[in-house]
Amino acid sequence: MNHRMGLKLPALLLVPAMALSLCACAVNPADLLDKLEQSKKSSSQSEKDKQPLPQSGMDAPGGNAASSQNTAPGSAGPDEPAPVAPPLTAGTAEGQQSLQWLRDRLDVPDVVVGTAYLGYVGGLFDQGFEAGFPQWLRETNAATLEQYPFISEIDANHIAGGAGHLYCIVPIDKNATVSINRLQWDEKTGEYEITQVLYRSEEGEPVLLFANLDDIPSRPDTQVIVTDSQGNTCQWYPALDDQGHILPCIREDGVYLSTDFTEYGWKDTSAALAPWLAEGYGGMTAVGLAGWGSDAMSCWSTQAPAGESGRNADFLLVFYAGDDTGGAADLYRQYEGDLAPDERWSGSWSLETVMDGPSNVTLTLAATRGAGREGAFISDTYPFLISPSGLELVIGAGEKGVCLPFMSPEEEVHLLTLDER
Repeated sequence: MNHRMGLKLPALLLVPAMALSLCACAVNPADLLDKLEQSKKSSSQSEKDKQPLPQSGMDAPGGNAASSQNTAPGSAGPDEPAPVAPPLTAGTAEGQQSLQWLRDRLDVPDVVVGTAYLGYVGGLFDQGFEAGFPQWLRETNAATLEQYPFISEIDANHIAGGAGHLYCIVPIDKNATVSINRLQWDEKTGEYEITQVLYRSEEGEPVLLFANLDDIPSRPDTQVIVTDSQGNTCQWYPALDDQGHILPCIREDGVYLSTDFTEYGWKDTSAALAPWLAEGYGGMTAVGLAGWGSDAMSCWSTQAPAGESGRNADFLLVFYAGDDTGGAADLYRQYEGDLAPDERWSGSWSLETVMDGPSNVTLTLAATRGAGREGAFISDTYPFLISPSGLELVIGAGEKGVCLPFMSPEEEVHLLTLDER
């Protein structure tokens, strides 16, 4: 789901003492188990780059050509029908529910299929495809799998190819038929021709497809045909535009037959933030972080061990509204039982808003009060997520590894709550 929020937070008065106690919530990323051997990127384009793109409404190309590489088990040549894929192995109840939820969400007039882009696989896996691929999928699409666990439950019979740009194809109709063919440009005929019948299914089950095998995502080399039980057909050629977004399947009259459910804001997001994104947390604007009006401010509180003693302390992080990109900031620390804060950091914040993923907040703070801490300096950029209610704020690890005073190197995320007093 897309999480686009510009939440209005009330202007709050700064209080010198805090009583709110909230344990830090840390999520540790899984250790990397597999590594990908990245194939060399194409340094220049060949004459094939000048080939015209197939159109969504064109007739299916035909003809004979040499079979392509990176094929799926059971695939056939252009003159041989591919075996029909057996029914998908039953997944978990959670996976099935997420698939049905997605289908219900995408079930709008004219739309036949949903598509998502999952990333690029440039080579073979150290432990083999079957062992390495699931781990790669979890590491590179953790947030997406939290939202759509059925994707990780797609079995080998419904994975077409083994390298290239990876797409997830979800027919809206459970009874839709799906056929996938590899294509090749024929210089003699000036047309795309089928070189391989890659996949067939009569069950309308989700499929993982590797396409654009030469790592030029704008160049189509695969044809996907999805026909629902009412006879509506989408003939789609998987490819990406200049922004890295999926090119849709569009009928000749301009009607969209496919819907892109890729969560683009989640790309390159750490696994530690995946559960929060799946729960509906998203990025924020300057107004969502600091409040409305030039005199507004928002106060966020948390509790964490502080100093060498490890005593618990309350922390109050205050954002003062400035313009659309940033403003001033203060951070206060007060030990439990004390009457007033003993440490203060002051400086500024700037924001790069990402509405459907973590927003990037740069904090530049200098210690202005504290035993022996005056002059200490903090500057780093942190991923920020805000809850749908606007009452919880998640801060991820800094790009440079610089910890805020309430964070520790061992934790990947820290949760703060809005102090509304």
